[in-house]
Amino acid sequence: MTSGFATGWLGGTVLRGRALGAVALMAAAAALAGCKETHSAPEVEARPVRVVTVALEPASDTVRYPAVIRPRVEADVGFRVAGKVVARLVEVGTRVEPGMALARLDPADIELQVRATQAQLASARADAANARADFSRYSQLRQGEWTTRQEFDRRRTALDKAEARVREIEAQLHVLTNSLQYTSLIADAPGIVTATLIEPGQVVAQGQAAFRVARLGSVEAVANIPEQQVATLPQRRLSVELWANPGAPIAGTLRELSPSADPGTRTYQARVTLIDPPPLVQLGMTATLIARQERAGVIARLPMTAITQKDQQPAVWVVSPGAERLELRPVAIAAYAGDLAIVSEGLKEGERVVTAGVHKLDAGQKVRVWTEPGK
Repeated sequence: MTSGFATGWLGGTVLRGRALGAVALMAAAAALAGCKETHSAPEVEARPVRVVTVALEPASDTVRYPAVIRPRVEADVGFRVAGKVVARLVEVGTRVEPGMALARLDPADIELQVRATQAQLASARADAANARADFSRYSQLRQGEWTTRQEFDRRRTALDKAEARVREIEAQLHVLTNSLQYTSLIADAPGIVTATLIEPGQVVAQGQAAFRVARLGSVEAVANIPEQQVATLPQRRLSVELWANPGAPIAGTLRELSPSADPGTRTYQARVTLIDPPPLVQLGMTATLIARQERAGVIARLPMTAITQKDQQPAVWVVSPGAERLELRPVAIAAYAGDLAIVSEGLKEGERVVTAGVHKLDAGQKVRVWTEPGK
């Protein structure tokens, strides 16, 4: 009896142990399965990207340059002889007319030279008259064979030299007479004095600039053009707007474009002649040169950093709305302007284009728009 009870109790104990072990194994297996399911599909983190929103605008290109109103002809004028300035007769802003005296030099030295040359001319004419009389006498003697051929030729040569000497001194006297007139600086055309470069008492050299005179007539707008826009300037429609009269553009035509760049600014000077300028246009006014190029369609301006390639053609990364995933979109580039690319085809209004790190992105990649801190 005792032996049977012991046997039954031991058997039950063994069965209960096996059951508990099976439950523990099942629990462990479930836990492992849960861990494996948790780590098998980790969530992909969206990559932050910097974007710009596409804003379409008319393709007509308009650029503006600061300009200054200048006369078409502005010349430095000076005396044609050297001397001491005794009078300056005009000031800056004076309007001059042809024949008007601008300044005068002391004529004393030139007057003395004129008198000395006049005396030389009188002496030369006397010598010529004497040589002419001698030649006339020897001509008669030669006809009667009373003198030699050699002496006759010598007298003829002396006459030629005397007459040539007279002509030489007459030319010198003419030059000095002109020089005496040049002691007065005379305006040769209507204009306005824009600068005075001499003062009374100053000794000036021949040809030294004394005044800067702007000729009346055509006026121009002078502007400096960057080298990347020089090639298209002749094809643009030009107008000039005065800062003193905004909103009233004046039509203009390109008269001159410098063939070489300024060594300091590396820009090219353009001179635009104003067509029918109003009376309020004054020399030295500040203006804006407006250069417009008409084109059909619309364009978008994107940073150069947004441009990549697809099949050797320009392309950009577009962030799909809602899904926040990337699409590589081919585009057409119309031109480059500084650090901007002018896109003429391939984009729509309001689309978002990635502008940084475009060479490290993949199609379909999940992204999120980067927001600058503090914004």
